[in-house]
Amino acid sequence: MAKSSPLNPTIVDAASLFDASEVIAERVGRSKITIDYTRLRDCLDSLRKKKGWLPASPNMILLSIDPASEGQQRFQAMLRHSGFEPDVIHYRDTFVSVPPGRNPNETSGKSVVSLASRIAYIAGLMARHPSPQFLVVSHSFELFGPLTDLKRRVQSGKVGIAYFASLLDYRWKVAGLFDGKLDVEFFDLDQHAEDLMGVDLAGREAPTSESQVGLSRF
Repeated sequence: MAKSSPLNPTIVDAASLFDASEVIAERVGRSKITIDYTRLRDCLDSLRKKKGWLPASPNMILLSIDPASEGQQRFQAMLRHSGFEPDVIHYRDTFVSVPPGRNPNETSGKSVVSLASRIAYIAGLMARHPSPQFLVVSHSFELFGPLTDLKRRVQSGKVGIAYFASLLDYRWKVAGLFDGKLDVEFFDLDQHAEDLMGVDLAGREAPTSESQVGLSRF
């Protein structure tokens, strides 16, 4: 069976960006940091162009939401206005599993949210398409296997991670992402943080410790 037409998505992990904004706010002594999503979309489009990538199609953002929240409905509307296509997941479905036999009430602190499995699934779907150019905005090292495997399967395509180098899971550096040792390209957002959220991260060092919608379009 012939493969379908190529897609060139930019997939944004909103949960990862929310966690990043909380960490940055704590580090700079602010109560809150807000990301300008219109500027983020423009920045990602510009980085794709500078690296010789095709324009994003689609620009999708994955959201963990409470369907009953009016504020989160307004947030989705803002994202659409900013040029992103929201793909929403019920917040309970994005919690990382607790150890066997435990329940969330037995754990300390808030539940950890991860959209990595959703992105990994999309990466697998992309392998069906000829020469996809697949860019992901996330810090999660859980994506290392799926993204490197996708690049191996679609050698004429492009696979990349865009994120703040100073906030990436340290294992990306150990694996060689910053040194060009992987076939996965890296787009450093530290250089653009001041424009995106009003905080200068460019001087910070990277960590040194060890027409369809939703998924149906893939």
